[in-house]
Amino acid sequence: MLGRLSDELANASSAPEKAAILHAYSSLDVFFSSHPDIQALAAKLNEKQTAVLLQLIVIGQAERIFDGFNAHEKEFFVLLDQLEVVDRFYREIGGIVGYQAKILELLQKSEEGECQELKFHAPHFLNISEDSADVRQAIEWGVDSVEEMAEIYPLGGAADRLHLVEEATGVELPAARLPFLGKTLLELLIRDLEAREYLFYQKTGRQMVTPIAIMTSQEKRNHTHVMEICEENHFFGRPADSFRFFTQPLVPAVDESGNWCLKGPLAPLLKPGGHGAIWKLAKDEGVFDWLKGLGRKKALIRQINNPIAGLDYGLLAFTGIGCKKNMVFGFASCPRLLKAVEGVNVLVERNAKLVLTNIEYCDFAKYGIQDKPLNPEEPYSRFSSNTNILFADLEAVSAAVEECPFPGLLVNLKKSSLQGEGGKKQEVKMARLESTMQNIADVFVEEKGKELKTERTFVTYNVRHKTISTAKKAYVSGRALRETPEHCFYDLLKANRELLERCQVALPKERTVGEYLEQGPELLFLYHPALGPLYSIIQRKIQGGHFHLGASVLFELADLYAKNLEVNGCLEIYAEKPIGHYSSKGDLHFSKEAGSCILENVTIENTGVDWKSSSPYWKMNLKTRESVKIVLKGKSKFIARNLHLQGSHTFIIEDGQTIKIL
Repeated sequence: MLGRLSDELANASSAPEKAAILHAYSSLDVFFSSHPDIQALAAKLNEKQTAVLLQLIVIGQAERIFDGFNAHEKEFFVLLDQLEVVDRFYREIGGIVGYQAKILELLQKSEEGECQELKFHAPHFLNISEDSADVRQAIEWGVDSVEEMAEIYPLGGAADRLHLVEEATGVELPAARLPFLGKTLLELLIRDLEAREYLFYQKTGRQMVTPIAIMTSQEKRNHTHVMEICEENHFFGRPADSFRFFTQPLVPAVDESGNWCLKGPLAPLLKPGGHGAIWKLAKDEGVFDWLKGLGRKKALIRQINNPIAGLDYGLLAFTGIGCKKNMVFGFASCPRLLKAVEGVNVLVERNAKLVLTNIEYCDFAKYGIQDKPLNPEEPYSRFSSNTNILFADLEAVSAAVEECPFPGLLVNLKKSSLQGEGGKKQEVKMARLESTMQNIADVFVEEKGKELKTERTFVTYNVRHKTISTAKKAYVSGRALRETPEHCFYDLLKANRELLERCQVALPKERTVGEYLEQGPELLFLYHPALGPLYSIIQRKIQGGHFHLGASVLFELADLYAKNLEVNGCLEIYAEKPIGHYSSKGDLHFSKEAGSCILENVTIENTGVDWKSSSPYWKMNLKTRESVKIVLKGKSKFIARNLHLQGSHTFIIEDGQTIKIL
């Protein structure tokens, strides 16, 4: 019944037309006869609110939602307005009725499984995992393409598993507020972008300000928090009008039977409906038109919970290939650990047609995909990871929305905590209708040629530790470390260790994850992305030296030359203006008005960080016993050669000054 009704509603051109279709259902009379108070309120509703109420009744959820209702007129109208947003968003499939019909259909399919005449192949990868002439060329293409790129960040997810709360109030916070490396995850993404823009500036002498589109939600006041982060940071030295914010709707969560989960009367549990909403919303809200007006043709899409994706050249090579070869869509992939909660990139063959796409981990059984190792005894799957680092041709995905407004629809039943009336919590298996942003690729179907590969879509393959490590859930002692901030930070330090090895720096023995959790890292080395971000550039800036066990080395600047630097303890170098100066409006202008530092044959020796008192390390609330700090204000320079510093020292170099210790 709901399937046919949703089709009729999808073809309705107005709210009154929807209401006329719904009035044919006898369940309305039955409901209103037993709920005269709601019938009285219904007379006060506008056309859109009326259509929402009638749909709730027809899908059988009104009886539950309004159970215990005491004629709170204001709350009644507020709820209908909330759900009208859902109804409007899903208008192409019949609004709220279509949402419910699709939920029930997918719940049934998840029970029965699905058999289709599909063949799954490992995709044809563009391997960027090792240095080569082709990779170096792709990096150059990436730098050259900065001026035609936009960035799109889906930040609207619930991030329930992070259990992130405001310490003072206990109020739940969105992932955007996670203090990773002492900064918000959003700031880390923008610093990565800034570093790539700085490379373009160094090559061309021109500064590009990449427009950034951010999808938020109202979950945990996500939109408010994201706006506050941007405002608190003065939009990270970027013009405020170079950002565009758009909000995804919250959708009803359901139980195993498809009934809406409730927190109380007039309080259905509403959650974000997946990142796949991003394409349709971007089209509906004029984001694609805005980017087109700015002359941007392509976009990089990144998730906030993967802060390591910007390491070295991965993003530059990825976007360079996409732009230079004028691809319509692309995936940045890497090895996938067996049983990881990650989708996979696959080449799907059906009826002499090919499509390069993604299959979510929760749909493996549905498609008969077995999570087997690539090689026996190895921890990696035969299918590579979909990292949700995506490349998109804006015109192509805008057109694709017409054909597929809700890509990759799925329901993923998981046990979650539901807080009902009186604050009582209960564990309930629940799901919502989710859409996956990467499955917009399903639209880009091609004819099968001589080779088993697509021509308009592509996938790159890079090493995992420089591609993805996520901060999705809180760490609990004794449980799996994957997807926690602790493991993400460990992976970041591991990648930075590899960089130092390339720089010929002598290092202490690497600690295991267990040793790191218990004792702290064997070495902490962090740097501003504009120091490179390419490892090949950083190798010219850091040459030789020795970082001892327990050392902490922070380079928050771009202009550095460190040769034969030895650190046994803590060294921190901060440039207040690492890559340029700020206008009176607070906008960053790349220039030589920046701090710089030269250290040759310098030894730093102090008691450094108290690692036992500094956990969790990823927050970077380090307790230092002694340290050497070099603070560079404005355009200033610190030069030291053949120097041995013991104990704590702080050097503050004022704007326009140069300090030399020779």
